[in-house]
Amino acid sequence: MANSLVDPHTLVSPAYLMFRSAGFTEERAIAVLTRTADKERDEQARQARVVAEAQAERDQELDVEEVANQGREREKQEAEFRRDERKKNPYKYVSIPDRPTPGSGLVLASPYAIRRLEEGEYVELYYYTNAGLLAATAAVTQVGDALAMRTVNEDGTTSWVPATVTPDSELTWEQFQEAVPRFIVAMKEARWAEERVIMLSKFWEKLQVHRFGRQWCPDPIDIRALITYQAEQRQRWHLAIHAPQGAWNISILSQEILRETHDRAYREDRAVKDAESDAS
Repeated sequence: MANSLVDPHTLVSPAYLMFRSAGFTEERAIAVLTRTADKERDEQARQARVVAEAQAERDQELDVEEVANQGREREKQEAEFRRDERKKNPYKYVSIPDRPTPGSGLVLASPYAIRRLEEGEYVELYYYTNAGLLAATAAVTQVGDALAMRTVNEDGTTSWVPATVTPDSELTWEQFQEAVPRFIVAMKEARWAEERVIMLSKFWEKLQVHRFGRQWCPDPIDIRALITYQAEQRQRWHLAIHAPQGAWNISILSQEILRETHDRAYREDRAVKDAESDAS
């Protein structure tokens, strides 16, 4: 079957033929068809505008939601930053009461020592001696100097502590007596369990009234034995708290261990004197 070629420009609209058959003149038929085409075009344009406006409204809603999400995310990040900042620099945000300057009896110990006490951990008595309190003040006013050193705590925060801390075993009897009353108050302020505060208070009281230290002119070896016993037993007691078997009532002095400590102090003193004698 042969293909017939048809020129689309020569085709006549069925609607035009219908109008002509109905008696419409050519001009009137063309006018009606033109109005109809214009209406259809206007309707298509209107529908396109409706679709475009609906899409624009949806896009605007998405933009508003995105801005809101970004705002919430920014607020979340800022809140996290503030929490981290307060955690790293807690003393920067401590509330300051509206009160006058306190008297000279105020004890301002090292923030490091205070933090350790708040954690219930071992703290050297040195921090509460006169020398330790002066060193804490120097650490604040001379940060970065040889008087202070920076230490990183377990939670990632930092503290400035005296560069030189005298261990309990090297304290003088006078320093021991200076520190104990302040240390007891500090434990209470750090909310230690009352039984622990009482236990340590009795421990130190028994050492202070022990016959080794009650003499008019106590023997340096006797004093060294008491100081060493206090240092070693308090450290052992703190370590035992974390051990499976637990700690004990440290206020019950072990006379056997105290005698052994005294003998050791005597031997060490004797060795020093012998060395000095040999050197001379």
